[in-house]
Amino acid sequence: MNDLVTVIPVRGGSKGILRKNLQLVNKKSLVERAVISALKVPNNRVIVSSEDNEILESIKKYEVEMIKRSEKNSKDNSTSEDVVLEVLSAIQFSLGIVTLLQATNPFTDVNAWIESIKYLEINDNIDSIFSAVDKNLYMWGEKNKWTPIGHNKNIRIPRQLNDRTVVETGSYYLFKTKKFLVEKTRFCGNTEPYINNIWSSFDIDTVEDLIFCQKVGKIYDDLNI
Repeated sequence: MNDLVTVIPVRGGSKGILRKNLQLVNKKSLVERAVISALKVPNNRVIVSSEDNEILESIKKYEVEMIKRSEKNSKDNSTSEDVVLEVLSAIQFSLGIVTLLQATNPFTDVNAWIESIKYLEINDNIDSIFSAVDKNLYMWGEKNKWTPIGHNKNIRIPRQLNDRTVVETGSYYLFKTKKFLVEKTRFCGNTEPYINNIWSSFDIDTVEDLIFCQKVGKIYDDLNI
C-alpha cells in the first residue's frame, strides 16, 4: 500500500449524547472501537484528534498518535475537513491516501475498507471513495409541501427494476491527499462509493441509536467480520 494515514476526529463536547465518544458498546468506547478497527488495516498511521484530555488519555494504551485539537476546530460548526487539514499540516503529510474514520459508526467493515484502499490506489481516475450500502429509498422532502425526491409518487415499480442507488454509511471516507489539499472536501475530484456490509451503516446520533448498538454489539463482535 501507499502511504496511508487515518484521522479519527473525536470531540468531547457532543450535544445529542453526553460524552458520546466515550460511551460503551460491548465494553469498548466508541473511540476505542474506531482505533481497534483502524489498527487492523496494514501499514496504517492512525491519528486521533481531540480537544478532550479524557478521550486522549483513554487510548494511550494503543499504538496510535494523538493530536490535541485546536480550539478553533473544536466548535459546533467545525467540520471534519477542518480537522483533517489541521492534522495533515501538523504531520506534514501531502501525498498518499487519507481515511477519515468516524467513531460514531461502531461496526466498521474493515475488510471492505482494506479493499477500498486497494481500489483507490490502482485507479488513477478516482480521487475519493465513500463507504456505502445498496439501498432503494423512496425519499420525500418538505418545503412548502411534502414532495417526492427522485421518484414519481404515482408510479411505484418493482424494486429490482429501479436504477441502482446507494446510501452513505458515514463510516469512512478515503481520498488522495494531493487532491484533498486543493479542494478541501472529502468528496474531492472523481468520487465513487464502495459497498460495505449493512452493519457499517449503524450510526449513533440519538440515544435510541446508542441503545440499539449496545444491544447488538456483542452479536456483531462475535461474528468477527
